[in-house]
Amino acid sequence: MANGPDIVNVRETAGVSLGAHLNILRGRPLSPPSEVKSLLDEQGHFIGSWARFVTRLLQGGINLAEVRLEWSRQVVSIRERGLSISHLDGEKHTHCIPPLFAIACEVAAEHNIPFVRLSAERYGNTHFGVGFLRRAVLNAMCERAQIPASVRVADSVWGIAEQGRKLKPSAFAHALHQRTRGLVEIVCHPGRVHRGDPGFPPSFGRMRVTELWEPELRTLLEDPWRETADEQGWILTGFDRVA
Repeated sequence: MANGPDIVNVRETAGVSLGAHLNILRGRPLSPPSEVKSLLDEQGHFIGSWARFVTRLLQGGINLAEVRLEWSRQVVSIRERGLSISHLDGEKHTHCIPPLFAIACEVAAEHNIPFVRLSAERYGNTHFGVGFLRRAVLNAMCERAQIPASVRVADSVWGIAEQGRKLKPSAFAHALHQRTRGLVEIVCHPGRVHRGDPGFPPSFGRMRVTELWEPELRTLLEDPWRETADEQGWILTGFDRVA
């Protein structure tokens, strides 16, 4: 996240494929506020809420040229730090909102980034609840997406409806039990609080570290992902290697 509070500490890590997490919801823009006024609140922050952003968009209050300008500057800022970018995705999947997906693809093509996340979760959780509704909304938006020849997308994502403690290799295997081939992106947020960590700036709102990030880190470190992959015939990889 180019405008994130810890971006100065991001480093290239062997085996890790880095993506730009396009953000027009949290914190302050990289652009001068006067150049992206339609994306900001009265304090000069992004408006914070997915629902408020969509409401403003539907009311004609979002200037799409400003979205493109800010996202492009975020990619440039990450690259200027010496970091390679293999893919783009977006905070709370805002990049999949029509017509923002087209803008994300334009930014990817402009900067020679091969992959853009299409947040369509085609397999897995069918139990009614918050996760199911989140997945249904995103799938409906992604059905309208026009994928240009300049970028690639995975065939599906997984982990939108199965977050936190539900993100298990057994659940992933169950979701894909009839899937024999294709590229599936596992969407997850592994992380933890370290002693002495500062709090997030108020303009970043709520971050679900203890509820989601820490359980997902534990399952990735402790559960038999590699063993399950071998049993199921999966190849665990990254966007840089696929590209």
